[in-house]
Amino acid sequence: MVNLDELIYRARELKPLPASVVRLAALVSSDEASLDEICDVIAYDQALTLSILRAANSAANGTAQRIKEVHEAVFRLGGARVLSLTISANTSKLLKRDARAYGLNEGELWLHSVAAATAAETLSEFARVSLPPETFTAALLHDVGKLVMSRFLDDNDLEKIHRAQTEGGLDPLAAESEILSVHHGELGGIIAQHWQLPERIVNGIIHHHTPEKGMDVICDAVYLSNIIAKRIDKTPEQAVIEPSADSLERLELKPAKIDAFVESAKRNFEIIKANYNAA
Repeated sequence: MVNLDELIYRARELKPLPASVVRLAALVSSDEASLDEICDVIAYDQALTLSILRAANSAANGTAQRIKEVHEAVFRLGGARVLSLTISANTSKLLKRDARAYGLNEGELWLHSVAAATAAETLSEFARVSLPPETFTAALLHDVGKLVMSRFLDDNDLEKIHRAQTEGGLDPLAAESEILSVHHGELGGIIAQHWQLPERIVNGIIHHHTPEKGMDVICDAVYLSNIIAKRIDKTPEQAVIEPSADSLERLELKPAKIDAFVESAKRNFEIIKANYNAA
């Protein structure tokens, strides 16, 4: 049986994010941060500078003239995109690991994470509510708890979780909570807190299956992005799930627009895979 304290300890044992990334996340989530402050954080991190300039000059961003300055790159990409790219660069190696307890081989969780982040970015074109800049990062990291949890689940644990669903009538999230005393969203939230990420990102990760409990539009956005990602990626978890009507209402997204949203997210996902070698 998995020891909850040990599970939480292992989550907090993950390598912390660089100080520059933590500072950038705090700035992007702040209403008072200036473009100059964001640029200053990036300018003193050589690897981060190269990553942002490369992204800004990517054909996926439609740049007509080569960008050589950080300020121009940040202005073109926007704070939310900059943060998402930065987090991606610092977590991709982790997210590319297998999570076989969830039927995910090496690289498949990463693909799903990128698909969810892409869906979150595309959602801003369809939802009528304003999405917080932390949304894309929360969507990218929403399943990070699965990586730690997967390392500890043996066949006996998996069988208990399976029986809790088939015999106990619980959904997968409730089954995890029943058997392990924590579900992967909550464990992901612990990891995000350990990484000192903003509270809205933590909240979006914890409640990516239960947006009604998160009481924040970021939870609805990550919830929907996860559902859409399962329609556009190529992982074993691509069962078609209909999104909650309440969640769509909170996002001010009409059900009739879902198909167009999926198609747009799918196109954007293919572009990102091609340009950033996400696969």
